[in-house]
Amino acid sequence: MLGDYADAIRRFGRNARLYVIHVVGMDTVHGTWLVLFNLYLLTVGFSIEFIGLRLLLSGIAGAIAAVPAGFVSDRIGRKASFILGDGMGAALGVVSILSASEPILLATGVLGAVFGTLHGVSEPAFMAENSEPPERVHLFSVAEGLRTGSAMIGSLIAGFVPVLAADLADKITLYRVATLVGLAIWGLSLIPALMLRRTAADAERPRTVGLSGLLGAVRHRDRVGQLIAVGAVTSLGFAFVGPLFNVFYHEGLHAHENEIGLTFASGELFLALAALVAPFLIRRFTNVQAVVYTRLLAVPFILVIAFSPSLASVSNVLTLAGLAYVLRIVLSNAAGPIADAFAMEILDPGERATMVGLRSAVSQALGAVGGFLGSRLMAGGDFVTPFVVMATLYAAAAILYWFWFRPLESEGVVQLGSAAATPAG
Repeated sequence: MLGDYADAIRRFGRNARLYVIHVVGMDTVHGTWLVLFNLYLLTVGFSIEFIGLRLLLSGIAGAIAAVPAGFVSDRIGRKASFILGDGMGAALGVVSILSASEPILLATGVLGAVFGTLHGVSEPAFMAENSEPPERVHLFSVAEGLRTGSAMIGSLIAGFVPVLAADLADKITLYRVATLVGLAIWGLSLIPALMLRRTAADAERPRTVGLSGLLGAVRHRDRVGQLIAVGAVTSLGFAFVGPLFNVFYHEGLHAHENEIGLTFASGELFLALAALVAPFLIRRFTNVQAVVYTRLLAVPFILVIAFSPSLASVSNVLTLAGLAYVLRIVLSNAAGPIADAFAMEILDPGERATMVGLRSAVSQALGAVGGFLGSRLMAGGDFVTPFVVMATLYAAAAILYWFWFRPLESEGVVQLGSAAATPAG
């Protein structure tokens, strides 16, 4: 099996290899940002309610930008989309971490969501256009594994650099230094992006005009709608807690930055390993089975995190919550490369970016609401209800995925999973 995996990686084209390198730099800052930015806001004097407001406005901006971003990605190509989205994202990150101004922080959140959406809607379509079905899951898997590995490094930087602070002023400075290091690496990741070559798919992609033209490229409207619905339900559930995990650990469990960083880094490490074994997972299960089983298994661990203060002693609560966090993130995302590749496989090339854009729009809109409501609950001292909502919606999304997409595999519409499920020889 390892030989098959290595063979698939060797078949990656030039663009796919450059993209994998780009991912490493791009996501180092994700790990740093995930741990530190909300803690930075709390340290400089902002409230949890302000964090929730920023999440709300950012989510709304991303939702509004999502469909136009899919259109722009089709018009200017994936390479230009990466460079514009990532370059502006890095610049806005620098402004955010150096600012303590409420209007500036709200504005950078909104603009960052717009440019982040441009990158996000381009990514799955790019990987699908730069891989053939036999290695597609491997490309999604390798990219996800390196992405989470880079985020792990960023989380470790974020968690341990502030430990050096002697007082509050030093801590703010070190928050900024740690984040700027990650942002510098993000900027360097633009170099391999600049080296990407225009593909035949870029040259041949139909140039739609306006929203009606964009939607006119959609042939499988039922599949597109179902993928959007599953993504929306999952995003709503995640938003109640996901952007606020560091707030929960800091305010709810009274954890220190190094403990938060180590927890997040551990989650990213195991997620990276899990992502790399996705091709092996579909040797045992079909695409839909792998996605549904792993995501349902994550639900109990979401609840364990919520109830960890009552399930463990004070000295052990962080250990229990941390272990549950790692298992939750691994199980929730282990089949992510499979789900992404599956979604691209059941759609025509002309409707892939459109689906991602529409899904991003709906998901970000609902995610904005979820993040806002979750922040309000946590600000009032309720750290349990957001997790219960998250667990319920995760389970609902997994069930919907099974009922909608299992028939496609049964009918033989998709060959990706069945082909990968047959061992060579």
